[in-house]
Amino acid sequence: MKALVYFGPHDIRYTDVETPKPKPDEVLIKVRAVSICGSDISGYKGQSAMRVPPLIMGHEFSGEIVGFGETVSGFTAGDRVVVLTNLFCDGCADCKDGLTNVCDNRKIIGTTMLAGAYNGAMADYVVAPAEKVLLLPRHISFNEAALIEPLAISLRAVKHAGSLPGKTVAVYGAGPIGLLAIQCIKNAGAKRIVAIEQNNDARLAMAIRCGATDTLNEKDDILARINEITNRVGMDIVFDAAGVEATVNGSVDIVRNGGTIIWIGLAAARIEFEFKHAVCKEITIQSTYMYTTEMEEGLELLKTGKIDAGRIITGVYPLSEGPRIFEEVARGTSQEIKIILTDA
Repeated sequence: MKALVYFGPHDIRYTDVETPKPKPDEVLIKVRAVSICGSDISGYKGQSAMRVPPLIMGHEFSGEIVGFGETVSGFTAGDRVVVLTNLFCDGCADCKDGLTNVCDNRKIIGTTMLAGAYNGAMADYVVAPAEKVLLLPRHISFNEAALIEPLAISLRAVKHAGSLPGKTVAVYGAGPIGLLAIQCIKNAGAKRIVAIEQNNDARLAMAIRCGATDTLNEKDDILARINEITNRVGMDIVFDAAGVEATVNGSVDIVRNGGTIIWIGLAAARIEFEFKHAVCKEITIQSTYMYTTEMEEGLELLKTGKIDAGRIITGVYPLSEGPRIFEEVARGTSQEIKIILTDA
């Protein structure tokens, strides 16, 4: 089969590899759509310990079942599916506490974890445990279904914020996670949603399409604009979907006293943080990571039409163009918001 194989920083090749064979409890999936995640780009640039070459990346995907292990039942050939790519151990203390998203023993499809590497879906075929497979209804496209995993990440973040009706909410970062969070925030009933992005009018326009009521460019006087919007009170809740020093500290500036900040973004490993400023505002800071039950919940939101994940897709390309696209995104020359690679 053909696959995009990561061999090292800025070295990903569309090449022939052996087609995987499903173990007794696994299914073989023909990949129909796979999304490029920001973490895949970090790996491509050699900046992620979770991408050790050689590796086939790809953890946001959908496809059709074409083969079965000998103990698998309940599926038929041609079933349209997505996969819960977090393969947690289900036996450690974290798993027993419901924190399967931070299980130290887990593998994640398309990554390299402490428990080992697992080749992902940037390939013609991928194998997955049958117990991790979710069936897709016909009215959800493969492209949209590939975004259920990032939707789950955004949904978990929004759930951490609690009740949102009547609340003022800001989202730093109008990339895929921020945009999907905006959709979830709108669905949860927030009164006002402010999207903040750095010098990217296309992303701000997309934020409006996803439900933002206001947009701010980081070159603006953000605090002054927020004061106008909230009558100098500050936002009830701020989501940071970027995770860099400017947005982390900016979130503290614009949240109201006693408000809540949700950390989603992971762009910076270390930052200088205005600690005293945060403490004196008596705010709550909540981090969020991956998902637990949110992929199933996200699928239900797509089924019922409450979320339109496919809205943020701006580019669809054949898998064979992957090397060019990875390099363009890594260099910052691509204007795409969310890219899908297909089997076309």
